[in-house]
Amino acid sequence: MIRCSVTSIRFFPYDTFRRGQREVLKVCEELLSKSKVLVIKAPTGFGKTSVAISLSMLRPPVLHSVRTRNEITPVLRDLKLLRRKLGGLRYSFIHSAHTMCPLTKGKYVEPEDFWISCSILRDLKLCEYFRGLSKVGVEVIESVVYPNENHVDAVRRVVDMLKVCPYFSLAKLANYSDYIVVTYPYVFNLEFFEDLFQDRNTNEYSVVVDEAHMITNPATIYSYEVSTSRVKAAINEVNHYLGGDESLKNFLSSLVSIAESKAKDDKLKILDKKILNIDEELVNYVVSRALDVKKMIIEELIVSGKPISSVMSRGASIVKVATLISNLVYEGFALFTYRDSNNIFLTTMATSHDVINRVLTSYKNLILMSGTPPSKEFLERVVGMKDVEFVDALELGAWSPYENIVVLLISQLTSKYEVRGEATYELYAKYVKIIDELVNGVKLVVYPSYEFMSNVFKYVGRGFVEGRTTTIDELSNYVSDNTLIHAVAGGKLCEGIEIVRDGKSLIKCVFVAGVPYPQSDDYLVEVMNNLKMKVSADEAWDYLYNMESSIKTLQAIGRSIRSEDDRALIVLGDRRFLSRGLRKYLGLKINKVVRDLKEFEGVVKLLVEEFL
Repeated sequence: MIRCSVTSIRFFPYDTFRRGQREVLKVCEELLSKSKVLVIKAPTGFGKTSVAISLSMLRPPVLHSVRTRNEITPVLRDLKLLRRKLGGLRYSFIHSAHTMCPLTKGKYVEPEDFWISCSILRDLKLCEYFRGLSKVGVEVIESVVYPNENHVDAVRRVVDMLKVCPYFSLAKLANYSDYIVVTYPYVFNLEFFEDLFQDRNTNEYSVVVDEAHMITNPATIYSYEVSTSRVKAAINEVNHYLGGDESLKNFLSSLVSIAESKAKDDKLKILDKKILNIDEELVNYVVSRALDVKKMIIEELIVSGKPISSVMSRGASIVKVATLISNLVYEGFALFTYRDSNNIFLTTMATSHDVINRVLTSYKNLILMSGTPPSKEFLERVVGMKDVEFVDALELGAWSPYENIVVLLISQLTSKYEVRGEATYELYAKYVKIIDELVNGVKLVVYPSYEFMSNVFKYVGRGFVEGRTTTIDELSNYVSDNTLIHAVAGGKLCEGIEIVRDGKSLIKCVFVAGVPYPQSDDYLVEVMNNLKMKVSADEAWDYLYNMESSIKTLQAIGRSIRSEDDRALIVLGDRRFLSRGLRKYLGLKINKVVRDLKEFEGVVKLLVEEFL
């Protein structure tokens, strides 16, 4: 185990500090000595990862959680640099096993299906990649993993060179490591943690949460959905494999019929757990029967002589239903339904921040990082954390990306529900077209909802449009130097994209087409009711509307500035951005308010010539 002090560059991944890093490290080191929860607010380009690594190594072992597996490699890069200075530093990484498994290569497998299949095949000693792992030592795994430049190559080399399971190899290494980079589930889901570290407790680990603004909305971390068509498929499985278990079929049929009667549009409608008789006994029964079905499917495939890869990739719809309802026995979760086009979905979502608090406060200490983190007040009063310390890197000399943007506000526009209609959608489209025509580079247009985006896009007619299932890889394959991107605030693209070349952002304009207030539906009501148990009604509204929409806006804006050499035009397309409630969270200097299309076009032309 390595213990270090952040006062020396020797314990920092790089040979020099960026602006503000040394100052932040010194302040944070002192605060961590007396507080369990530390929040670091730092902009893009500050180097939050390297700072977090140095600070966390004061209290190893460390779990560094990132939102997606694509964000693992930058952390590994810094750990690799630090290991060159500290030869004894041992690290590992963990993400979704179903994407690592060589038996599922090139196939999509549901995670919950994968784990059941994996467990059964391991018990039957039918997985050759797991069988050989007992003969491979930790030092051998290190020698294969550490030379790689990214996590994808590391996984591939473990399979190619060692012929063993990459997930369990990395898990083996993780149990001996000072620093482990993981995706969110391995921190936020205690069952995942217990499977990974079977002989350890959460209170032994320090935790870093990257993109910590995600915890302001519990459903972004805890949610799971299933279509009613999959529930109907589960009924067919019950008939085929269980001889028509009537009580189980009745429950599944009730799920479908109630969802179909309640789901009218894309607004979430809550389903009463009592009407569906969902309790711990029912959940345990459904889970047990789902396992029975899954085992029968696997046995059927093995007996028929199917290859092991086919066994691993075969799913069972009843398993998805069991996963859907499994969290409903806990406080703070509710079941909802909604309609998307011709499809109806059931979704289980966390509605209380207590769900997050129960997990995070079980760890030894926390470092929460974001360019737009929740406030100390919010974390203490709403999430329920104690003795939170807050550090703003900008106040300690960090470079500010806001120096490199110009912000325009269009007073003619608003996305208020009362004024929405074809005239409003067409007017927004006219402004978007001006940006598209005049600005060279990638343009990101951010909408408050999929519905609003669809209505505006039909008048724009050009660009990449984010869907509910769109992946970042799909955008990466589409994007060019002059792409127009249409995305939804708070979605995958606004939270996760980084379109760069030679370290510089290609995004030259972010157009926020309407304040991204949350959709008014039953989920919002549930969250609001839970908030009002902790703060006043006015404060609850402020957090849920002003704070949430400001975080989404700032996250979208942050996509455009990834280095000190970048410049971008930011357009706030809604006069409500002038309100005091939003401005206190945004903290943006609005350089100019424009009143109409003609004035907007003239100002943009000037900025393209003199600023961009």
